[in-house]
Amino acid sequence: MTTSTIKHTPENEPLIATGEQLQNLVEQLIELGVLVHDNQGTFQSHTALTNKVNEVVSLLSAITAAPFTQQYSIPVDVIQYIEEGRNPDIYTREFVEVNAKSNARIKGRMQGFAKLRDVLGTKLAQEFPRLTPTIKDIQERTSLQMED
Repeated sequence: MTTSTIKHTPENEPLIATGEQLQNLVEQLIELGVLVHDNQGTFQSHTALTNKVNEVVSLLSAITAAPFTQQYSIPVDVIQYIEEGRNPDIYTREFVEVNAKSNARIKGRMQGFAKLRDVLGTKLAQEFPRLTPTIKDIQERTSLQMED
């Protein structure tokens, strides 16, 4: 079951290949589960089970050694989320929402400090006129171009 699709572009090819490897791994694990469940204790079933375990191990090794999986690590939180049987797309959505809230809070703080800097600079310039060039220099160097 695929929860989303990946656009076929050259830069997404490693990701698509890894996704296909993971789908193949899931299929092999399902087949392994069936073999274990239906194991009759005979030599043929033992041989089939051994071969399937070796296939799963080979697939896991291939996925682990793939350049894409070496380049991008999966956060432990995501792995735990999936192990709990939860949808990783929901994890992504929650992560984005938490970051958006945090960014909004930080932006508010930055705007508050900018107002404090400006008010303090104005009051200091009124009380100490000879510091006006220095105050303006500090205000220019510490001002950020914030988008509203």
